[in-house]
Amino acid sequence: MILLLSEELCGTANTLMEIFKKRNIPAFRFNLDLFNEYKFIWEDGEFEITDPIGRKIYSRYITQVVCYKALISNYNIYSFEHDYDDGKWLKSCLNNLYFNIIKYAEEKNKLKLWQPLEERFPKVWQMRLAKRYFKVPSFSIFWGYQLSPKEVISKPLTSRPLDDGSLYFAQKVNRADLSTDYPWFVQDIAEGDRDATVVYINGKIHCYQFATKRGNLTDWRVTQGTDDNKWEKWETNRAFEQKIDEFMKAAGLKYGRLDFIIGGSEPQFLEVNPAGQFGWLDDDEFTLHNEVVDAILDESSTIRL
Repeated sequence: MILLLSEELCGTANTLMEIFKKRNIPAFRFNLDLFNEYKFIWEDGEFEITDPIGRKIYSRYITQVVCYKALISNYNIYSFEHDYDDGKWLKSCLNNLYFNIIKYAEEKNKLKLWQPLEERFPKVWQMRLAKRYFKVPSFSIFWGYQLSPKEVISKPLTSRPLDDGSLYFAQKVNRADLSTDYPWFVQDIAEGDRDATVVYINGKIHCYQFATKRGNLTDWRVTQGTDDNKWEKWETNRAFEQKIDEFMKAAGLKYGRLDFIIGGSEPQFLEVNPAGQFGWLDDDEFTLHNEVVDAILDESSTIRL
């Protein structure tokens, strides 16, 4: 039986569970953010989980473990059944349990496809590795220094929202105008005029490009949920796809969504997200989701931490 670690509001997890059911693949979903709707016990080296409708999973019968957006963030607010006095302490306990489950799965060679610890792949490390295979815009991380005037792209170093709940999107700035009191990550403006993304699923490569040129848009994510968020197939070549495969193998990733800027002399690498969302790129037949399911079942998708 597959154990899927996720959270309640995850469209990808919803779709995967539907596909598991349609394909008669036994699967059990554990939403860590709804922990108090489950029952859990771990003793004598094995654990047992009971879900809100009474279904059970026993660790000794688990065949694959996959983790998708399961780690609990301290800035998220959850509606637990009980009124807990120290929510941050509780979330820390649950995340510790999460780490124990994935280490259990790794030790038994059952951890599949998605890297559950995205922090192991920070931007600077990614870009240094990517330079072996792609053109990568130069970057700076700084505070306390006043840099010379230059128009650059400012990006967040973390996916965490700001204190007011808003997200910090990539935007053009003059780096000389940035406050020296804060840490900044800025990058040279990439040559090109269109966003592109690549979904890598256990060696299989799917390439897409934004349907329109960038114009004044510096972060396509602002279009999510609107009619302007349109993507189409990006026709690449074997040489480029070979570089993708080599980069991902060098990074030790079985899955990733890689972002590029295209339209210049060659694609320019921006970053790879080891658990990047992909549902909005899929077709009506759920081709990508089914390919993910195939990869989960494939022995070659086993990962090491």
